[in-house]
Amino acid sequence: MEEDQEWVKQVLGGDPHAFAHLVNKYKNRVCSLLVRMGNSPEDAEDFAQSAFVNAYKSLQQYDASRSFSAWLNKIAINCCLQAWRRVEKHPSVPLQESNTAHICEENPESFYLALEKQNELFAVMEELASHYRIVLTLRYFEELSYQEIAETMQVPVTTVQVHLYRAKKKLRELMGKRGELHEMC
Repeated sequence: MEEDQEWVKQVLGGDPHAFAHLVNKYKNRVCSLLVRMGNSPEDAEDFAQSAFVNAYKSLQQYDASRSFSAWLNKIAINCCLQAWRRVEKHPSVPLQESNTAHICEENPESFYLALEKQNELFAVMEELASHYRIVLTLRYFEELSYQEIAETMQVPVTTVQVHLYRAKKKLRELMGKRGELHEMC
């Protein structure tokens, strides 16, 4: 975290090349977050690029007492939500095999069954309200703590807890209606 603040200070001090270090450090994480929110890899890259441009333009507004990654994730999520509002819905994007290669490299049948379960889970998640999808993605796919999610979403930790509880409850409900396995929640 201190390293990030140092790069921010350098950028604000007039070194525009210092921002490249932050971009290189966070570009894969931001793109991964955006793909897990249901965007195609191409859209995720576009949203990530917009997020970095917006972050650069508003760097003087960054509060150094907060985590830079949480601040950047919030900007990326906002870029994505703005695009979704313009289109009024976001596309359904099945997971790619590369996203689940770690599941089972030795048994193709298990691999494809796991891939199918993940695709079903993401299809159900698309039916959730965006704030529920975001909190589930940040917690279970990005593996952020409740505190980090609260910082990213700029809400109290208790709100994160309530959103997660309600999101999981709604997800179980939707999966039950589809006849999906409840154990995925």
